[in-house]
Amino acid sequence: MKRRPLPRFFPQRHSRPRADFLFDPLDCSPEKGTPPVTSRLPQLPRRGIFAALLTLCLTLVPAATSNARSLSPSAAPAPLVHLPADQAAHSNVKNEWWYVVGHLRSGRRTFGYEMTIFKFIGVKPPGFNSTLSIFRTDIAITDENGHRFYHEITPYFPQSAVYSTHGLSIQVGNARLRGSSLGHMSLKASLPAGSFNLTLSSKRRPMYVGGRGYLPFGTGYTYYYSLTDLATSGILTLHHRRYVTTGISWLDHQWGDWSWKSISGWTWMCLQLDNGVQLSAFDFRGYGRRTRAASVLRQNGSLVTDPGATITPGGAWVSPHTAGRYPAGVTVHVPSVKATLSVRPTLADQEVVWPLEVRGSYWEGSSRVSGTYDGKRVSGDAYLELTGYARG
Repeated sequence: MKRRPLPRFFPQRHSRPRADFLFDPLDCSPEKGTPPVTSRLPQLPRRGIFAALLTLCLTLVPAATSNARSLSPSAAPAPLVHLPADQAAHSNVKNEWWYVVGHLRSGRRTFGYEMTIFKFIGVKPPGFNSTLSIFRTDIAITDENGHRFYHEITPYFPQSAVYSTHGLSIQVGNARLRGSSLGHMSLKASLPAGSFNLTLSSKRRPMYVGGRGYLPFGTGYTYYYSLTDLATSGILTLHHRRYVTTGISWLDHQWGDWSWKSISGWTWMCLQLDNGVQLSAFDFRGYGRRTRAASVLRQNGSLVTDPGATITPGGAWVSPHTAGRYPAGVTVHVPSVKATLSVRPTLADQEVVWPLEVRGSYWEGSSRVSGTYDGKRVSGDAYLELTGYARG
């Protein structure tokens, strides 16, 4: 039988498949089997690397885009992401990040948190004759009872990054994420106001965004999966006070090759409903095009991708830090599951300000969701992300 060619937007497949993976002719996932890698790249002048960071900071925030059609759960093809192997770093792609957000409780106190580790390889900024690697961490804590938001964005020299291409193990500066399986992970991060040291355990099947965990992305491609229901426990420290916490988290891991030049901003959210449904939705704003979609992980583990989803902003919040005018909340409508859901922040000011380039600031915050799903009332936890609104 004649083998059909790969779609033109797929990258070249690795030379041989992993022995422990079922071979798929559309499998373009990077080959594992290389030993752990420690980043050791030539030292650059601090002024030089910060200048390079300035050229990228406008869009270094997790998000997803998709032109995917809706998939019937019974007809969903095998994913192109292989877990737990693809939890590891991918050394042969330019863009990659691990993004974790969650909701924690300690007695009557409630908190939100974010930890994101970015890895950008082979970047050639304007004015540079050679490529370089850039790492960055975004760390935040929302004190919902105290109505305070603490955050820090930190760029790092490559010498500060240690990561593995064999398993989930990456540390950049004061942020670390490790794991031996989907059920056994840990993260640790700190910023001047506090820190968190947490264990994570996935309770649901992964969400393969777009149906297979692979999407055309701008002028390139991205692999993308989410762990949507992570049982979480550990210690959160805020202003030297220690809280023993439990809660729920959400992890996104995305990697691939694409250009950022056509991106103007987006709205993205992850929703964890009290009926057992997890949902992510986005409205991607590119120059000359706009893409909206939602991925819904149902109670029985089936996945629905709905490109007919819409996100409607409501109200406005004007940042005292960047003068950006952000939506004060959003309403998402997902026709395929008869869902209309309102997302409202627990605290208005959760803007992650990037001092080196104000336009690179974004809003990322703990939120609550309420509305209807399949005609029934639901509520739950959410994280909302808004980019492209800050003014510089």
